[in-house]
Amino acid sequence: MQLNKNKLPFQLISFLFPLIIYIITLAPSVTFIDSGELATACTRLGICHPTGYPFFTILGSIFTHFPSSSHIYNLNMMCAVVSSTAVFMFFNLMVFLFSKLSLLNYEKNISGNEMLVYSVSLAAALVLAFSKTFWDSANAIEVYSLHTFFVITNIYLFLKAIDHTNRVETNSNDKYAFANREKYWILFAFVLGLEFANHLSSIFLSVGFLYLYFAICGFNNVSFKRILLLIIPFAIGLSVYLYLPVRADNLFVSWGQPDSLNNIYRHVSGKQFSIWMFTSSENASKQFTYFTKNYPVEFFYFPVLIAVLGLVEIFSKSRKFFYFTVLLFGFCVLYAINYDIYDIDSYFLLAFITTAIWVGFGFLFIAKKVNALQKLPASVLFVAVAFLPLTQNYDKNNESKNYFVKDYTFNIFNSAPQNSIIVSHQWDFWVSASLYFQYVENIRKDLTVIDKELLRKSWYVIYLHKHYPEMYSRSEAEFTVYYNELLNFEKNSDRYSNPKTEADKQDVMKIQKAFSDILTSIVVKNPERNFYTTYEIEQEKQERFANDYGRIPEGLLFKYTKKTEYDNFIMPDYKFEITSDPQYHTSFIMNAYYNAYINRANYLMNFAKYDEADALLNIAANVVPKAPEVLQLRNKIKQLRTVQLENQ
Repeated sequence: MQLNKNKLPFQLISFLFPLIIYIITLAPSVTFIDSGELATACTRLGICHPTGYPFFTILGSIFTHFPSSSHIYNLNMMCAVVSSTAVFMFFNLMVFLFSKLSLLNYEKNISGNEMLVYSVSLAAALVLAFSKTFWDSANAIEVYSLHTFFVITNIYLFLKAIDHTNRVETNSNDKYAFANREKYWILFAFVLGLEFANHLSSIFLSVGFLYLYFAICGFNNVSFKRILLLIIPFAIGLSVYLYLPVRADNLFVSWGQPDSLNNIYRHVSGKQFSIWMFTSSENASKQFTYFTKNYPVEFFYFPVLIAVLGLVEIFSKSRKFFYFTVLLFGFCVLYAINYDIYDIDSYFLLAFITTAIWVGFGFLFIAKKVNALQKLPASVLFVAVAFLPLTQNYDKNNESKNYFVKDYTFNIFNSAPQNSIIVSHQWDFWVSASLYFQYVENIRKDLTVIDKELLRKSWYVIYLHKHYPEMYSRSEAEFTVYYNELLNFEKNSDRYSNPKTEADKQDVMKIQKAFSDILTSIVVKNPERNFYTTYEIEQEKQERFANDYGRIPEGLLFKYTKKTEYDNFIMPDYKFEITSDPQYHTSFIMNAYYNAYINRANYLMNFAKYDEADALLNIAANVVPKAPEVLQLRNKIKQLRTVQLENQ
């Protein structure tokens, strides 16, 4: 059945309506986690964190050349456009399932009901578009917008190839028979290669795809020969990874330094992050609990109930397609829960996409049950259901006024005088963003920013050598010792994470000492430069360095110094929005501001600067209302003032 007569308006709505909403809620600047690093890599054609995301980087580079207020806004807009295109592809996928997929055989059942097919497909597409995590990937630069596009497109192409194989009869006398039969498989394999060149979680598709492939095509020589042939177009798509060694010498950001086969393998395989995979059954249980708790909230409950009806509908039409979708959903969840990271939601995107497919079939189930196949109001009602996740998730996903990271980064910049060195491991909150502002916007390029956790990677030592040659040369002896220890660690990390022999334990102590020596050396051998850390570094008592130096709270930083007299640093008038949002990243930043005012107030009290201390406590009380520490320090100030008056 050809359903083309009224298709175009629905296609336009499936793309334009989400795009408009995404633009309204679009983040105006850098956001949390990898936003700044990704933006820098795209703008400067560098290399991102594992697995490198070469296709995403190249696409992003194209978008940076469009006119706008800033590169970061262009890149955020790119994700909105790509996500809207993914919704458009999902609409076409649903239309294909209802109208052409022979496996489901709907052709006779809904013949002549174009409006129903299009309405149900659009409703399912919009439910997906405004689900929380999918929408979140459209609001700011992240690799998951392109990931969802490729996942949906590959499901569509895979089913198209399956259907074509099912329909086309082999004609050995037709010299074009092979090409005609295999054209969709070739296209699918090529796009799958591109998908793997964007994100390795595409592996979540594998179990469902393999099941349906052999269930339809048979477990025979022809099926295996096809797979072997498809390696060629897959490899062509995957060849985008050649970008990594080509750009390995990028000055701005070259994560992993992929200039050798070993480094390329480590980077593409995500070796750095493997320590968080399959860590324990307790962590998997924790992530599964998190998923089950948040799953219905993604769509705001009601669409999930419709998805259950969709499963019933699919089961009644095709057991094979039913198992296919269940395997897509199940393998995604079972694999993802074994990744012990905080921002796990995006790894469940395939499960959410599969749920949206079920929702579409649930709408059709309802329409059939109430005999609404010919009734326009029912079609309109289905589309209206999509407004549930839209209205309920709008505030959660509205990033249009999100300047938390930009403000925090600038406030840290303003805490440090010219030519300072700052050590931190607040990657998610400002270190990643600092790459963008320093290397793209050319703001505060005088600062030397060192990520303490990345310093545990050999490639980062090379990065520091490239960017800060003078600092490196002053501590070259310590860097050389530490770099060699790092290479030993990376060759056999198990010896260090789980030392069994006395030699193993000695090597652990050696690398720990070398790490501490590097940081101490940077402090000691740059006496003309101010050295700072962020507050979490000072909380790590087991990794203290430069023990001969005192720590003085200056703004959002701690200054290392041997001076004991009063430090007359004046707290900057920081620009930031106060929020009570309990979400982890925003609450971390609020806590950082709070600690900055509390720590400085404590310092001022030690020098009898009670008025200045009290003023900072007032600001701290606004940042974190009803904080008991503020009340305690106020009482202490009162006591100290009383003692001061008595001694006069």
